[in-house]
Amino acid sequence: MALMHVDFFANTLGMAMSMDVILPEGSQGVGVDAKPLWDGEEKLPVLYLLHGTSDDHTIWQRRTSIERYVAGRKLAVVMPNAHISAYTNQKFGYRFFDFISEEVPAFCQKYFKISDEREKNFIGGLSMGGYGALKIGLRCGDRFSHIIGLSSGCDRLGMMPKELRDVPDITALEAMKDQLDPRVYARGVQFMVNFGSAAEYESSMENNIFNIARDRIENGKPMPEIFMSCGTEDFALEPNRRFHALLDELGFEHTYYEAPGVHNWAYWDEHIQKGLEFLPL
Repeated sequence: MALMHVDFFANTLGMAMSMDVILPEGSQGVGVDAKPLWDGEEKLPVLYLLHGTSDDHTIWQRRTSIERYVAGRKLAVVMPNAHISAYTNQKFGYRFFDFISEEVPAFCQKYFKISDEREKNFIGGLSMGGYGALKIGLRCGDRFSHIIGLSSGCDRLGMMPKELRDVPDITALEAMKDQLDPRVYARGVQFMVNFGSAAEYESSMENNIFNIARDRIENGKPMPEIFMSCGTEDFALEPNRRFHALLDELGFEHTYYEAPGVHNWAYWDEHIQKGLEFLPL
């Protein structure tokens, strides 16, 4: 596989950004068993693979063998940086949802031989990136056909400290700063910068994936196929179960399973392989 480190100016954000791109090659080198599946002419299926809260665009190569796992597949993998934005058009900040859902695909389709067909566009991620993949894939169901969510942060309200969930706005939070543990205050700021208050998040049709899924399914809007996996000892398990139950309640067929594991790279390294098998390649 060819691994490309891409630095470019993001017009949606008004700043330079980075992403890593894996493209298939015919000859893989010593120790990698892969066939030359791509002739270099056909436009490639693509997986946009999103990182979690504490990481960046380099993390999938550093902590998993993603390049080796896709070596036998005719697939491009695009791993963009999104900082701690929760892949959101932030309440106070930047248009990261538009950046990931629109600008990154348009850039890749322009500079690489990557398909713009819905059936060949997939999105996945872990933790915050799993939430981002579900949100983007659901809201852009006319452009993405498959979603992979590993240990997804399905309910971002879990990031908001409980003692701050009744705070009405960021000005009120700022007034409480001196009375709060610095870590609690920082988490509250992070949440409010992305989503606004807890009440705003809960009612949101843009950021609350429970609301988004219900709206799209009940109104017959295009829906991607969904693959979800979470460890049975993972702190994210309960919201994953709730989202799975909602899809069941709405009669939407999807793939969901649990396996022994916690919120760590050992789990994601194993289960991204199962996610790749889910894609129609």
